[in-house]
Amino acid sequence: MSKFEGMIDRSSPAPIYQQLKEIIKRKIEDGEFMPGERIPTEYELCDMFAVSRAPVRQALSELVNEGLLNRQQGSGTFVNRKFGAKAASLRVIVPEDLWIAPLRQAVKRSNEESAERKVRLDVRAVGRPQLHDTILSAVGKGEAPDLALIDWAWVREFADLHFLKRLDIIDPDWAYAFKKDLFPAFADQEKPDLYGAQPEANVSVLWYRKDWFEEDGLEPPRTWSDLVRTARRFQPRIRFPLVFAAGRKAKETTTYQMLPFLWSAGGRLFDGEVELDGGVVTGLRFIADLVHKYCVASPDVAAYAWDEPARLLAKGRAVLAVGGSYEKPLIQEEAGWDDEAFRDKVGCIQIPAAVGGAPATVAGGMVYVIFRQTRVAPLALDVLKRIVSPDLMRKFCVETGRSPTRISVAKSLDTERGWFSRRVSELMHGARPRWDIPEYARVSGQLQLMIESAVTGRATPQEAVEKTRDVLRAIFS
Repeated sequence: MSKFEGMIDRSSPAPIYQQLKEIIKRKIEDGEFMPGERIPTEYELCDMFAVSRAPVRQALSELVNEGLLNRQQGSGTFVNRKFGAKAASLRVIVPEDLWIAPLRQAVKRSNEESAERKVRLDVRAVGRPQLHDTILSAVGKGEAPDLALIDWAWVREFADLHFLKRLDIIDPDWAYAFKKDLFPAFADQEKPDLYGAQPEANVSVLWYRKDWFEEDGLEPPRTWSDLVRTARRFQPRIRFPLVFAAGRKAKETTTYQMLPFLWSAGGRLFDGEVELDGGVVTGLRFIADLVHKYCVASPDVAAYAWDEPARLLAKGRAVLAVGGSYEKPLIQEEAGWDDEAFRDKVGCIQIPAAVGGAPATVAGGMVYVIFRQTRVAPLALDVLKRIVSPDLMRKFCVETGRSPTRISVAKSLDTERGWFSRRVSELMHGARPRWDIPEYARVSGQLQLMIESAVTGRATPQEAVEKTRDVLRAIFS
């Protein structure tokens, strides 16, 4: 159980029980404790505030008498479900718990600045694997959330299905100013429509063990030949020094990690129509060669889960890992490193360049969208605008190691506390987005199958590309 933001002021003339009562009451009003949710136990509150049980009991008793709390024998003390009946409920779906804190901060600010209406936050974290289907099911039942955080790659799909409201229609001036402040990868300035607002960004990267490289006097690889040569230098210690996801089990992660290899080879996949040219074959052949010709990556990469490469790097079972900047907390947790240790041990660069090509990286991230079924669109937009405001965006990115989508926020990051976010922002300038098309999910699925087929040897790179080209042309026709 985390500590409250408000703490007891022992120099205050107000009794301790009264201060504690006001802190809990404020948390309920701000939506930090939802109607029906259990609050910390008396013992937990005593520990949090370093107070005896008497003032805690008195504070809770008064809140129960006032109707804000109710006690359930053997279960604990809960926020009264009737609380907030007059407040507007904002229903939100997010993939993980880490997104809830900024939401609560945005709702708190909204409530503080509005004397006429209050917001009651009703937020659910459903898990990333279930997110897409959960939202589709809710929309189908007419129970879409007011606000949801979805993968950038789904926005055009949902918009094409008429699930979403256009933010530029609800508030044109704000939408125009917001788009102007975004990195090019996250906004097409030639299109007026804006269906979502992105609070953070990530890029595909090549992680490398900086401490091992420094011990051996090595520079990070800049080209494909550097990548192979460097990986082989570590093979006396590690059989397969390079790891990446290259199959359908990793789902979108495979597309996210492998696209830069295809792009760096000059591969053209879509340009108004399906292409999948010789550059795609070249990039796919190199990916397969990393396994079968150069033997620096395991054949198991075709069956890796999305997080396997990052975990292997953290465990010291790989020295190079293709991944995403969003994996920093995962690597730290797996390895047991604090921020300083991570900074000393791990570096990240764009995916190395093909012969005659340039380094490449994919831009990604999560996007807040407002659903057409909502009855509180202005309220949802007000909270959304606060979440992507410069100060909340900066705070979230620094605390989580994500990178801001707003150029102004990236420029304001502290060189020490926000060092990793600044590093990712540097890589953002050359990043490319995936295709903004309604059919993206099906396209990505076919690319995953194409990559898996070549890596497992079920098809040659040429055969895999040709088959994928035929299937995609059928989809688009």
